Amino acid sequence: MCGIAGAINAELTKESLNLIKHRGPDFQYFVVENMGGNSVYLGHTRLSILDLSPTGNQPMKSSCGQYTLIFNGEIYNHLELRKKLTSVDFKGTSDTETILYYLMKFGIDSVRDFNGIFALALLDKKEEKMYLARDMFGVKPLYYYQKGKTLLFASELKIIKENPAYEKAIDLDALNTFLAFRYNPAPKTIFKGIKKLEAASYLVLDNNLNSTQIDFWPRKQKINHNISEAEAVDQYSFLFEQAIKRQALSDVPIGVLLSGGLDSAMVAHMLAKHTDKQLKTFTVGFQGKGNFNELDDARETAKFIKSDHYDIFMNIEQFLETFSMSYYHTEEPIAAATIPPLYHVSKLAHEHVKVVMSGQGADEPMAGYKRYRGEKIIGDYGKILNMLPLNAIQKLFPANIALERGIYSSRFKNEVDRFVAIFSLFTPELKQKLFKPEIATIAFSEQRELFDKILANSDPKANSLNRLLYLDTRSLLPDSLLLFNDKITMAHSIENRVPFLDMDLVAFIESLPVKYKLNGKITKYVQRKAAAKFLPGNIINRKKKAFETPIGIWFKQELGNTLIELIEKPNSLSREYFNLAFIKNMIDLHKNKKRDYEKHLFILLSLEYWYQNFYSENFSDVVLENANYISR
Repeated sequence: MCGIAGAINAELTKESLNLIKHRGPDFQYFVVENMGGNSVYLGHTRLSILDLSPTGNQPMKSSCGQYTLIFNGEIYNHLELRKKLTSVDFKGTSDTETILYYLMKFGIDSVRDFNGIFALALLDKKEEKMYLARDMFGVKPLYYYQKGKTLLFASELKIIKENPAYEKAIDLDALNTFLAFRYNPAPKTIFKGIKKLEAASYLVLDNNLNSTQIDFWPRKQKINHNISEAEAVDQYSFLFEQAIKRQALSDVPIGVLLSGGLDSAMVAHMLAKHTDKQLKTFTVGFQGKGNFNELDDARETAKFIKSDHYDIFMNIEQFLETFSMSYYHTEEPIAAATIPPLYHVSKLAHEHVKVVMSGQGADEPMAGYKRYRGEKIIGDYGKILNMLPLNAIQKLFPANIALERGIYSSRFKNEVDRFVAIFSLFTPELKQKLFKPEIATIAFSEQRELFDKILANSDPKANSLNRLLYLDTRSLLPDSLLLFNDKITMAHSIENRVPFLDMDLVAFIESLPVKYKLNGKITKYVQRKAAAKFLPGNIINRKKKAFETPIGIWFKQELGNTLIELIEKPNSLSREYFNLAFIKNMIDLHKNKKRDYEKHLFILLSLEYWYQNFYSENFSDVVLENANYISR
């Protein structure tokens, strides 16, 4: 796992590459090439995991000198791919060397054969072309900015943002989208002109920097209604174990980020089965009770699988301080309360391992969240729900924002419009009140357009819940959850592998009827049946907690005052774009329990922390402050 950066007709320096040194502390280097008269800088920072020798260093050139590759990620089936390259005299055993020669032989479209996680850039000097590619589910990030005949690209935004060739500005359309979704679906970013390369796609640029984007895995979803429950459980069991065995490939020890839930317990048990050393597991707990602390559950799981277990506590002060500082690493204003605990558990894991596996990616394909039950209810009883007056619901249940959103979304007959409504926290009506008048009148792009392209490859005959799962797996997952999981773990030079997103496993899950995912009130139905073969019932049937924090309570106390202080600063983002009086009114309504604005206020807090800790004009000070914080 590493970091990549490049530039065409702009300069990439050693100092700029150092901005992502945390992604690859073992080796950093860049080369300058030529592509049809264009200067090309290609840089790489290496975290050595496969083939620890210098033969795995990058940028890597082909023996003929025509191709240069920089690559971030792991290709779990690279040994299988090598079998097709019998004429190549390999110098080492790295997956980088494998895919360099594989792409040479079979062309850029052969990235569809890679079972793994990756972001890469390949320069073909003879054909005068540059290729950028990103993995199937967007586990590894890749950003790019193009203006005329200048191109910048990198694993992290900070390299592009700080390059003199980029003129920094906020994209108001992306700001509008963030207020609704709490993240920006690809290709959007909140930085004007900077795009995320979409998952499962590659970009082709010629020597005039004309670009073409191609989706390399537009495989149509097709539901198999004939599979029996027993067949589904057996096939799931086989594919899950195969995914663990594939991703256990490493020349350094692997640990597991262990929560108290089912997903990471399955990963830990199966990895322990397929490793010859005692597995190390890591957990973070919040200093509180009930839903705010999973340490006891995680310890129980660790005891069952006989792992070498480590855990750490985090208090309120650490949570808030880390939350503020974390935006230097996430780089995008993602509103997720799980970021601070991930930061601390990654820091703990860094002391013991270079690679971890986690349970990330299990919920979206397999209907693991409570809100999926809501979509099923809407699908089954939408006509009845549509008869309920929304104003009456608001008065009867003023603090139940989830119920209100569900009723609100049921009003939309069009499926995609309903999905947008389900995602949206700041509704169009709320945003009209939040934005300053001169911004509220801007004609923003239709947010449904971001989802139409994804859903075009889902099964049109599938249940609406199955289509929502398909959408979440290709939007919420890569552009929010996986994004901050990569950034935060890599901030501590840790590679995070996600076996639940194995290509073969997800393809199989997405072929299953809804009843094998959400069966009555039982979420992840087939997964639980498969887990019952090797985990006890007390682990399988634990109530899903995730990592909950008392954010709603804090906003009724000191955090509400903190937000007011932030928005009232002379240089705040809110002062420039929002109606401050409306935000203060939201805080008052929340404090007085007249409305549940926890998630809305958390979005605004996220924006202000991001603005100060990443967008800031004093970025050099932020870099130094972050270096001091992470070294504590």
